[in-house]
Amino acid sequence: MARRPILLLVLMPLLALAVAPGEPVAQEPRQIRVEVRFQQTSQRGREAGVATERRVQRSSGLFTIVQDGGESLLTVATQVPVQQLTFYRDHATGAGHVAGGVTFRDVGTTLRVQAAILPGDRIRVRVTPRISYLAAEGTGAVEFTEAAADLVVPNGRPVVLGGGTTETHSVLRQILGLGIGTREVTGTTVLVIASVR
Repeated sequence: MARRPILLLVLMPLLALAVAPGEPVAQEPRQIRVEVRFQQTSQRGREAGVATERRVQRSSGLFTIVQDGGESLLTVATQVPVQQLTFYRDHATGAGHVAGGVTFRDVGTTLRVQAAILPGDRIRVRVTPRISYLAAEGTGAVEFTEAAADLVVPNGRPVVLGGGTTETHSVLRQILGLGIGTREVTGTTVLVIASVR
């Protein structure tokens, strides 16, 4: 009987090491949803005469799921058909055969997204643009590391990454028949929204 209490005393510290009170249990890495949203506002009105105004807002976006500390790619691409010729040679007979076919290559724009969770309910997001191309020698990609954006964003709140405004020139308005007194301004804003899932 004296041996059983000793055995229990040895097992109790081992159980305490496995799950100690107040310490978190090992968790899987957390995931971050990163969305890049494009908002466009177009406003048309008259500068003189009757004051009419028309405002149109459009919004579109792409999102990806990134593991904490990892990276993902957001790709907007077109599949381009490429003619492919292959030559097969039978070494035993010396005869050859040419086979033709079509393959498809992705050509477009990619955003490399890296994300990491920071203390204080914030997320570090790095966005790097990349463009893929198709040439006679094959396909390739150019990554614009100089144009990368490194942001610290609040969890779930949108942050403006960039944007621009355009206005139709008065000469072009006359050519298009929009009139001299008509004015059209279009603004585009790029937003980044990151949220922990």
